[in-house]
Amino acid sequence: MMIRSLFLLLILSLFCSFVSASAATPTVPKVDEAQLSFEKKVAAQLASMSLEEKVGQLFIIAADGDLENLIRTYHVGGVILFSRHTHSLSDTMQLIEQVRQAAPLSPFIAVDQEGGRVSRLSFATTIPTARSLGNHSASALQKVGMLVGRELQALGFNLNFAPVLDVDTCKENPVIGNRSFGNDPYVVAQLGTAYIRGLHNSGILAAAKHFPGHGDTSSDSHFVLPIVNQARDRLETVEMLPFRAALRSDVDMIMAAHVHYPALDPTPNLPASLSKPILTGILRQEMGFSGIIITDAMNMRAITDLMDSGQAAQSAFQAGADIILMPQDLPAAYHALLSSVKTGEISITRVDESVRRILFLKLRFPEGRNLAFDARLKHASNIVGSPAHRLELEQLLK
Repeated sequence: MMIRSLFLLLILSLFCSFVSASAATPTVPKVDEAQLSFEKKVAAQLASMSLEEKVGQLFIIAADGDLENLIRTYHVGGVILFSRHTHSLSDTMQLIEQVRQAAPLSPFIAVDQEGGRVSRLSFATTIPTARSLGNHSASALQKVGMLVGRELQALGFNLNFAPVLDVDTCKENPVIGNRSFGNDPYVVAQLGTAYIRGLHNSGILAAAKHFPGHGDTSSDSHFVLPIVNQARDRLETVEMLPFRAALRSDVDMIMAAHVHYPALDPTPNLPASLSKPILTGILRQEMGFSGIIITDAMNMRAITDLMDSGQAAQSAFQAGADIILMPQDLPAAYHALLSSVKTGEISITRVDESVRRILFLKLRFPEGRNLAFDARLKHASNIVGSPAHRLELEQLLK
């Protein structure tokens, strides 16, 4: 009997020790194997790249000139197509295929397909102006975004420089106007984020523009450097509000405006696209944006009247931009950045930060070219600008 009691006490003691040990041992969180594998893939790709290849990824250029040579020589990260490149559906797809074949690393293939007057694809379904779309529901806008995204994806694009999140508060604005969803920041935020979700649902990256807001200007940054003389509180509650909403919708890129905001950075004649207090201080650190910061086109006079292409590329990158869009002189801009890294003026760590963000998007949204070109051409011809899409849009916006 005593032996049996001792045995029971031993079992009880062991059980209590096991319970105590279990309680003391912290729970090990589950490892997301897919995410871990993805991060390893990004790290492996980054480690395999030369410095020259990394610097090249920091540029998106227009699809002009000897494109294949430019892609191979400067390792550019992507191209943007305009109306001059997209005369027909077939021409557009052949050009995109040429770009993809020339680029060793999957390139960004971008377009400004906002709708209204900023529509580069004459053969695609005609989308009304943002101002007109501003009269519709968020649900309708998401479906419009999906429709636009389906057509872009079928053609071979992976990035739309849209939506415009500028709040239209200046009647004399010569460049935004009806490109904006309206003059109410909450409406712009709601409809803009819905459009972003729609693009994402169709496998297209979105770039919200033009941070921190180009809606309250009476001049055009294509020709001069506009100034927005609003107080910080006003900029927070109007201009920047839609961009904060876009961050919550996981927008992929934010395009920085060539506009001067003295309340955000008092440096004279310095546009947001070249401002470290705005791009790094506000957008990256205060707002917590972890995606890609891209400049507006760097061949616009708001930039070219201030400095040359090399200086502009260095200034934008040091301010916090990840991608330099359309430098006026690509070789000068490329070599200026490359030289700055080689001399230590720009650290390789800073370059790797931007390239890692770029690779993350490129690997997250793969090309998806499972079909032969002729099959993809046939598929695109059946849906882009199709009667079914025109009817769908009509039903959405009636």
